[in-house]
Amino acid sequence: MNLNQLYYFRKLAQLQHFTHAAKELYITQPSLSGAISSLEEELGIELFHRQGRKIKLTKYGKVFYQYVCNSLGELEKGIDCLKESSGIIGGIIDIGCIPTLCGDFLPNIVNGYLDTVNSKTKFNIFTGMTLDVIEGIKSEKYDIGFCSILENEPNIEFVPILTQELVLVVNDKHPLAKEKIIGLQDIGDYPLITYRQSLPIGKTITELLKPYNLHVSYDFDDEITIGGMVCSTNVAAITARTSFLLQFHKLKIIKLDTPNNTRTVYMAYNNNIYHTMAVKMFADYMIKKSKIRKIKTAN
Repeated sequence: MNLNQLYYFRKLAQLQHFTHAAKELYITQPSLSGAISSLEEELGIELFHRQGRKIKLTKYGKVFYQYVCNSLGELEKGIDCLKESSGIIGGIIDIGCIPTLCGDFLPNIVNGYLDTVNSKTKFNIFTGMTLDVIEGIKSEKYDIGFCSILENEPNIEFVPILTQELVLVVNDKHPLAKEKIIGLQDIGDYPLITYRQSLPIGKTITELLKPYNLHVSYDFDDEITIGGMVCSTNVAAITARTSFLLQFHKLKIIKLDTPNNTRTVYMAYNNNIYHTMAVKMFADYMIKKSKIRKIKTAN
């Protein structure tokens, strides 16, 4: 048994998929499969139920997983302690992020951190919807996430980082294209689209529109899709004002004359697990930059 096998086992247990785990470990799938088979042979125990490339931990694998996580966690603490004592803080931070932040916000934040705090840190950035980001944090695939807030996540800490303005967008031929600001009570005569209600931002917009009895199609995941639909049809849309909208030259952005016309984006992390010094330093950096109190979801 060697250290690599334990790291491989932990990653495979988290992702439950050989191909995905091998990709994140930067090894081939056969190499991963061989390492796990050797580990099982040495232990004399089957750690995974195999269903093609998808797998599940056996009851023995679940027990072993806890011990492996605890052992590797202690080892990583020791490594961090030595690095901190020697003044060498590097490390890798895996970030899950909603797509709307990847165009400008996150690159600026990461570059600012590297320039002013710790140039030795390496960042891996993965995109996904809020639910995917939170699941990634819970499975320890991601160290930190940037997303909307979710209720009933007692182990996830949410720190408000920024707000995004909600706006009405239409194409340049739309009857409302000449407007610069408009109230929600004035858009009821026009077909209206927005995000899926299964997304946190979709729920936010649903609450915003509820007093106005507007007929809205909740069908879309992101500003790119919404912007494309608006440019090619005669619909209007309510969306977050992000850099993704700038690629559509025929798009007209209209401010909404209504209270609470913003959505908040949060930094999220699991407060119930060990974090490396690199992750802690970056989280502290973000908290200081936000200058907003920390929020924890209710049970």
